Amino acid sequence: MALKRINTSKGFTLVELLVVMVIMGLVITSVYSLFLNSKKTANTSEEVVDVQQNVRVAMETLVTDIRMAGFLVDGTPIITAPATLGVDDNDDGDLDDTEDSGEYFSFQTCSARKTYARILNEDAGGAGLIVEADMAPLFVEEDLVTIIRPTTNNSIFDLLEVDYVTVDDRTNNRIPLATSPTNTDDPAGYAVASVGSIKAGDMIVRKIDDEALPATDPNYAPTIIRYWLRPAANGGSNNFELMRGVVNAAAPTTFAETSLIASNIPNDAVNHPDQQLQLTYLLEDGTETAAPADLDQIRAIRINISGQTDNTKTGLDNYSGVKTRNLQTVVKIQNAFGG
Repeated sequence: MALKRINTSKGFTLVELLVVMVIMGLVITSVYSLFLNSKKTANTSEEVVDVQQNVRVAMETLVTDIRMAGFLVDGTPIITAPATLGVDDNDDGDLDDTEDSGEYFSFQTCSARKTYARILNEDAGGAGLIVEADMAPLFVEEDLVTIIRPTTNNSIFDLLEVDYVTVDDRTNNRIPLATSPTNTDDPAGYAVASVGSIKAGDMIVRKIDDEALPATDPNYAPTIIRYWLRPAANGGSNNFELMRGVVNAAAPTTFAETSLIASNIPNDAVNHPDQQLQLTYLLEDGTETAAPADLDQIRAIRINISGQTDNTKTGLDNYSGVKTRNLQTVVKIQNAFGG
């Protein structure tokens, strides 16, 4: 008698397979959605950190510059005082075109590099100038310098060039001056015969090329620094760059040097005027205004800087939306008359 074999193995029904596929699809969708959200958060956080860093750098640069306004120069420290910075819309280095708007924030000072030292005496052998301790390392070979007498705020020497610096120079807090300069902005060099013309208390001040004319030039003028905004290349409509320029002394409508200080600075005067880089001025009488009538009365400046994520990147409405960070401070003009 033949035995009948019973098959006890079972497979999945079509319904069961469909149920599993639906469940797996939901799990994969959830995991992918979590991954996308995590990536959005990471990208947004990274850009927000960049924005915060840009705002800090912009604030620190403005504060240190404003503190130097009027230092070792005659006249009003602040030259132009707008409530918001002018915009060089076509990025050609001026604010004169029809598409440009506003004006520079500008001031005068003695050094674009904010580098100076008090002179104690001249080296008797004509090797250079002895300055206060730890100040000599601020000056290196081929730096251009001038000598300013604080009692008159006048440059008493044509531009000079720092010579090769030795260990002995550093040990003795000495800034060596070249007798045969390589830079053509130093027309004559430092001569031993000039020893005695520089006095204790005079200031040695670092200059950059074209920052200042020689003291003997009848058009000699102090250093002028200007700030403005320009649209960021390949950036969104809310992304502007903060620019700093050192006016060319020989051609005042041009710059001896321009620097990009920070980006991600918004400038929407119509929809978000509170998020612009704003300047208000504290006057000698205690009042505060965005439009000072007398620049001589300015004693401090309130700086309000906003930074935003780019509205074409993580700032897109369907991504994370624009994130804004803000810093505010008041900086005193140390060298204001009566300040």
